[in-house]
Amino acid sequence: MTELNTKEFTLSPVGPGAKWFFAGIALLPVLILTIVWLLNPNEFAQTPVWLWILIVVLGPAILLLSMKGMRNPQATLSHEGLKIRVSFVNKTWPLSSMDRSAAKIVNLENASELKPRWKLYGAAMPGLKSGLFILKSGDKAHLYITDTNKVVYIPTSNGPVLLSLETPTQFIDYLQSL
Repeated sequence: MTELNTKEFTLSPVGPGAKWFFAGIALLPVLILTIVWLLNPNEFAQTPVWLWILIVVLGPAILLLSMKGMRNPQATLSHEGLKIRVSFVNKTWPLSSMDRSAAKIVNLENASELKPRWKLYGAAMPGLKSGLFILKSGDKAHLYITDTNKVVYIPTSNGPVLLSLETPTQFIDYLQSL
């Protein structure tokens, strides 16, 4: 926080469903290798070593790096705008593009038009929806949702931003005070 009037807010942590999903995906290549080896050891021996290294090391490494990046997701508010940093995503919305007075906390169970329908890019798994999505209303929205009960809704000129934050009320208060 080097800039005056800059405040960081912690995004809600990833739920246990997403953690189990990541663990399962990371272990899947090892499971496949084990099955191939047990069912047909001769076929296993004919496969190039570089391919097995790629499957066993690179895939899980990428998943683990993205999980590590999700350990400390941040939303930063300043007079320049809103900056989101989650895993490989580093996105900024200028303050002038946001309708700050319309920002609010919503429960997605009651606001079905704001529920994500289709993922364009990002992550969609139990306990985490992060990236660019098309909502049930048809709008494109940037999301980081781990808890559907308390989601901060921020309308912008490029579509809404929906965030799960540890302190949503303080976030909205600070956003509207800028």
